[in-house]
Amino acid sequence: MPGHPVHATALIEAYLPGPDLDRTTDPLLRHLRHGGALSEEVIADTAHTHRSGRLTVTPDSGHVVDPGVGCPHPRRITLGAPTNSRALAAFARPRTNAPAFRQNDAGARALLTTLTGPAAADHRPERPAAPVGLGG
Repeated sequence: MPGHPVHATALIEAYLPGPDLDRTTDPLLRHLRHGGALSEEVIADTAHTHRSGRLTVTPDSGHVVDPGVGCPHPRRITLGAPTNSRALAAFARPRTNAPAFRQNDAGARALLTTLTGPAAADHRPERPAAPVGLGG
């Protein structure tokens, strides 16, 4: 704190920068944002508009809302502090079924459903052919 020097043998920095989708350095998020495939949470009423900098996702499963189609993208899932689906209790204890744990579980279920559901077969790359000429 300014004006109050502290002498210590160690410092643990626990700063988490605020979300800012427009200034992200993540190349994937930048690409999707500039391509119009991501939207930022905007909270507005008749007097004010607030841009949170957070990625807009569905609250139940963490699917990224695609503004190009106006609904959640079926294969893009994310969760955590930079999204508009914030779970409470950042320091949840094990075996408490805390909101953060429930959010992570819902995201995992959505991811597994996406990877194993009927539509997943349409997006799987074909398996490469077996190598030729590598006999014994």
